[in-house]
Amino acid sequence: MQKIKTISNWIEDHSEEVIKNIEQESIDVYSFLKKEFNNSNVSNNHLFQFVYRSFYRLDNAGLTQEFKNKYFQILEEYRNESVFHFEKVLQRLYHIPNIKGNEKTFQFSFVTKMYNTINDSIPIYDSKVAKVFSMSKPHQKDFEIKLSKHLEQLKQIQKGYEIILGQNLLPKTIKLFDSTFKDNKLSEMKKLDFIFWSSGKIKAKEQKVEKVRLLDKITN
Repeated sequence: MQKIKTISNWIEDHSEEVIKNIEQESIDVYSFLKKEFNNSNVSNNHLFQFVYRSFYRLDNAGLTQEFKNKYFQILEEYRNESVFHFEKVLQRLYHIPNIKGNEKTFQFSFVTKMYNTINDSIPIYDSKVAKVFSMSKPHQKDFEIKLSKHLEQLKQIQKGYEIILGQNLLPKTIKLFDSTFKDNKLSEMKKLDFIFWSSGKIKAKEQKVEKVRLLDKITN
């Protein structure tokens, strides 16, 4: 609980920088994707797929067209399912070789983005969000162990978001989000996705600057 309050205090103290770091275009593109998902079969909606791949950087991950076709097929399959099976989805994508020929690719972050498209009360897991929570990426080779550790981290992120919303720990930041992105129509949980992604980018930049400063201090 104290960790969540510490994180929230940092975001509140940096609220203007956090919100400034989010572009209106990102809000608009997400809204477009949500609308297209709700109103079309995304397994053959090529405009949706093109925008989605660009927005979530799916095209920058060294994945094959076979992977991407399967990804959108699964996304469409699960739109009306009551339960999202992380393990089954990951397994279906796991053995599709990437463009380097690697036979096993564990794409947990992209699968959370898939689930978040269906149900945005489930947070997105990526390196930026993990950084805010001081989480390190699990590097275990065993599929089951890696899955378990990733799911535990996702659970911690979701619990953190629920505490923040339940106790109104980001009043200044969320108010600034809504005044900056008027009529955004995003769920409170989705706003946190944007806020934490932006916060993670800022923290990454701060850490990079600090490393350079320390290096200069050592060399000089």
